[in-house]
Amino acid sequence: MPNQRAWRFCNRCSTLFFDGFPTKGRCPAGSRHVAQGFNFSLPHDVAETERDQGAWRFCNRCNAMFFDGFPNKGVCPAGGGHAAQGFMFVLRHDVSAPSLHQNQWRFCSKCNVMFFDGFPSKGRCAAGDGHQAAGFDFALRFVGNLEDDVELVPVDE
Repeated sequence: MPNQRAWRFCNRCSTLFFDGFPTKGRCPAGSRHVAQGFNFSLPHDVAETERDQGAWRFCNRCNAMFFDGFPNKGVCPAGGGHAAQGFMFVLRHDVSAPSLHQNQWRFCSKCNVMFFDGFPSKGRCAAGDGHQAAGFDFALRFVGNLEDDVELVPVDE
């Protein structure tokens, strides 16, 4: 399964952003994103399933992961809506995450980005105040995982 590494948590806005370029994108908390924590490896260009949602894209204006499945492209901190580029990411959701995976990644219904919802503070949303969680609970794999040897188990099983 094809994967892309260098996806990171921004400790200023709580957004998942691509940290593989010298420029770190535009952070809604001002200036550029600041990477902290895990280095996530995300699958792309594979089929969707009942537990794998597609239409997640890289925004080439702010470097954030955003959901590109609605006509409205959310709110980009660089102004206007997000601009999709590159791979079509397909992300696992609503599963019990084994070791070397992290749950509590959520869609923000205000700005359309993926953000970490595991802290009391909800980060900084480009649409104002903190992010607002909606939809699925995503389990993201970080570097160090056995490539395809770990099976994710749905939460309701």
